[in-house]
Amino acid sequence: MMAQACPISFETINEKVARVNAALTVLCMLVFVLTPFKAVILILGADLFIRAFLKPGYSFFSLLSRRILRMLNAEPTMTNAGPKIFAAKTGFVFTFVIGLLYWLGIPAASYIFATILALFAFLEAAAGFCVACRLYPFMPDFVK
Repeated sequence: MMAQACPISFETINEKVARVNAALTVLCMLVFVLTPFKAVILILGADLFIRAFLKPGYSFFSLLSRRILRMLNAEPTMTNAGPKIFAAKTGFVFTFVIGLLYWLGIPAASYIFATILALFAFLEAAAGFCVACRLYPFMPDFVK
C-alpha cells in the first residue's frame, strides 16, 4: 500500500475519501456513456481539476465523500497524497480527452476513453488498486 511507501509528499489524504471519489467517477462515466446528459463530463472535469491543481479538500466530490463516510462512521485511513494527486491529474487529462472527442463528433472514441477511466476508477473504488499511483514513482518530476 502507499501508506507504507517512503514519503513522496508530506501531505496525506484519507484513502477512503479517494475510494468514494473513485466510485463517484464510475457513476459519472456511466451517466456519460448511458444517458444523454453529456455535461457530466464537465462536472467531473472541474472536480478533478480542483483535486489535481488546487486543493483536493475543496472538490465537491471530496466534500460529498467525506459526508458519506461521516454518516457511515468510517474511520479515516491516511495515505500519501502525492500519488492520489497524480491520479487526479491523470483523470483530468482523461476527462479533457473524453469531452474533446465527444464534442469533435467522435463519440465512439470518447466512450472508449470513458470506459478506460471507469475501469481504473472501479479498480480504486472496489479494490483500492490505484493504477496511476502504481505508475507515479516512474514519472518524471515535471509530470508529477
